[in-house]
Amino acid sequence: MDLLREGPKTTGEIARSLPELSRFAVMQHLGVLEESGLVLYRKDGRQRFNYLNAVPLREIYDRWVNSLASGAAETTLHFKRYAEGKIMSEFRQVQIEHEVRIKASPETCFHALTRHYNDWFPHRYKPDSEVYCDATVGGTSGERFATGGGAIHATVVYADAPGKLILSGLGAMLDGCSVYAVHSFEADGDVTVYKRRMDLWGVVSPEVEQGLRQGSQFLIEKCMVEFIEQGIKYSAEAQA
Repeated sequence: MDLLREGPKTTGEIARSLPELSRFAVMQHLGVLEESGLVLYRKDGRQRFNYLNAVPLREIYDRWVNSLASGAAETTLHFKRYAEGKIMSEFRQVQIEHEVRIKASPETCFHALTRHYNDWFPHRYKPDSEVYCDATVGGTSGERFATGGGAIHATVVYADAPGKLILSGLGAMLDGCSVYAVHSFEADGDVTVYKRRMDLWGVVSPEVEQGLRQGSQFLIEKCMVEFIEQGIKYSAEAQA
């Protein structure tokens, strides 16, 4: 089937590509695939051209793989591709944790991270783009460019407003690694204890780790807190 994915081939061509099998064995295998509908064939004189039929494969995918499973499988396959193309010593797991007390309710803090994400989040590919966080399971956090296009930062895998939000997956901003970020909000009197834990695995150099630690602290303790407590918003002009 891998050979036919490249295009139609005669039975002889397939047999020559599989020297460990006899021509008769190749014909038996093709017969089984033909019966299952995975291979179609056309005769041209004495030659038989075999074609891959992708329709049954797509039907199986649509039947058995839901959106969440598809995302998990995609993450695993991306990791496999990076692992096979990189020296394993370059792969690391990094955990970054922050905790801050914010003078606001858990609802206000949760909405700042979701509904009002664009009002304060500063890290963007383009200063005039819009960032968003769709706080529904299967929704995404990302960026929409003013001229069209955009990028996905992560996918929402758990949402329980206003207490917890978890995002996971391969983010466009984190080339070569996957992320699992847990945001939790807990009331403590008249303040909210906001905890953020971010687990990363993949190609995470010490320089990238240091930048992420400093950047996370800046995002939470300055950008987000100042927006919630003082109403200070993101300015495209200030970033230009």
